[in-house]
Amino acid sequence: MKRRKTKILLGASVLLLLLLAGVYCYEVYMDYRVPVAYTQRILGVPVVEDLTCLDGKACRTAPENPGVLFGRAPAPYTADGTLYVAQDFASPEWVGELTTDSRETFLCMQADEAWQDKAASIRDNHVFDLYLVEQDAYYPLRLVICGMPVMTLRTERVEAQDLGDYETDPDHFYFDPDEISFGELQVFNPATGVEGYEIFESGVRFYLRGDSSSSFEKKSYSLGLLDAKGENLDASLLGMRSDNSWKLKGMVADGKRIREKTACDIWEEFATTNTQVNESGPRMEYLELIVDNDYKGLYGIVEPVDAQKLELDKNDVLYKSTNWLVPEDEDIQYAVEHRWRLMTYMRVRYPDVINDYAKTWFPLRDYLNTFYHDGGDGRPAEEKIYVTNAVDMLLFNMTISGSDNHFRNLYFAADVSETGSYVMRQIPWDLDLTFGAIVGNGFQDDETVVYEEGAIPFLQGQNPEVYRPYLRERWQQVRESFLSTEHMEQMLQDNQDYLLQTGVMARENTRWPDYKMSTDLTRMTNLLERRMDWLDGYFAEY
Repeated sequence: MKRRKTKILLGASVLLLLLLAGVYCYEVYMDYRVPVAYTQRILGVPVVEDLTCLDGKACRTAPENPGVLFGRAPAPYTADGTLYVAQDFASPEWVGELTTDSRETFLCMQADEAWQDKAASIRDNHVFDLYLVEQDAYYPLRLVICGMPVMTLRTERVEAQDLGDYETDPDHFYFDPDEISFGELQVFNPATGVEGYEIFESGVRFYLRGDSSSSFEKKSYSLGLLDAKGENLDASLLGMRSDNSWKLKGMVADGKRIREKTACDIWEEFATTNTQVNESGPRMEYLELIVDNDYKGLYGIVEPVDAQKLELDKNDVLYKSTNWLVPEDEDIQYAVEHRWRLMTYMRVRYPDVINDYAKTWFPLRDYLNTFYHDGGDGRPAEEKIYVTNAVDMLLFNMTISGSDNHFRNLYFAADVSETGSYVMRQIPWDLDLTFGAIVGNGFQDDETVVYEEGAIPFLQGQNPEVYRPYLRERWQQVRESFLSTEHMEQMLQDNQDYLLQTGVMARENTRWPDYKMSTDLTRMTNLLERRMDWLDGYFAEY
């Protein structure tokens, strides 16, 4: 036993010596790359007393990153010579190192008092001066510290898409992109906790997305992660689920940039507390985006609502509504006869391949006939929906004042049995026009507006003694927990505080002066307070 302990101690000593030697060699190597005296390093960059090392050298600029790395990856860079480094604003320590990709070059900077207060330098969007020095030239660079994750997209090639004609495939013709870009993606995530700083890199295909949002100068994007072979790659981004498909939302319809994030968080609370049905909806996190060396500003990265999230099997169908207009039965029949995935703003999103169009369209067709057209296949209406889900959707949309979500921007997921009978559930999407925001950059200040889809009002009208008590009970339950007015106001405030503390607001407003963010939540919270008081009375008498 004594001999064994001696061997363990010797082994540990050897490892410690090797570690110390490695640290020493690394420091010597780094010093070798900096042929000037310096006082300290910050983020790996030597702080020099003066800039005499630049004397006699040519001053250059570069439209692309001239060779600055953060960790193992090229640092996010824009054509005006600005580097963007993501850091956790809540941590006092600077994490990571900026280096160069060549032994013949080095970085340096002069002292700046802003380095002493990390939180303030991030919050105030302080710009540091940095220099990349070569033998005969140097590059003056600007360094911005971002308090949230940073994503870069770099285009290598663009492929035009043949969209065909409307009559053959209106869904493909109307919704698919004219062109798709292929290239590389990086995500710099200053994560906290046991994982520490994360740098993710992959191939990517991306294209502009969105119907109404396409009219804005600031565009939204769809992303697909790719591996080295160009195949779909599933990966977790910013702590969200592992998948290859992601959405980047510009959020310009919301002048506060907090509505959709807050609404997504509230729906997640509904989903977490409903143990009877999978209500998984869109999760969203913030990041700053750079595309082909152009700073694009603040974005929300969102998990898509799809078959994976909703655990659909081969018999199930997923539809998406993109308008408030409810199709007539003959509209759906027309889609069946023409073998279309799209009809009057209703889209089939799953399955990817349709063999029997009548069978695929049947659940939605029967649902609309039952709850909107006084028809249906004869099965009891209450058997065609998950009542707990429909109630949650009603309470949620009324709470957030979802002006764009009471039929439009809803996913309808049909769980279909082997015999063809179905049960429908609803999941919200595109939640930027909430908490008073309405189409056209207006504000709906009337707390009494009703936003509801037809299923629960239909059932409540048929059998009020059954559905009224359940709805009241669920309302009381959520009001006493995550739908308390104080909790929701705090969620809105926390999301805004995050945007302020990360320093993104100044950068967003400089980049997009026509879509400036504002910080005054008074009108929004005043509406929410009046709205919740009114809803308490509304659901008491529902």
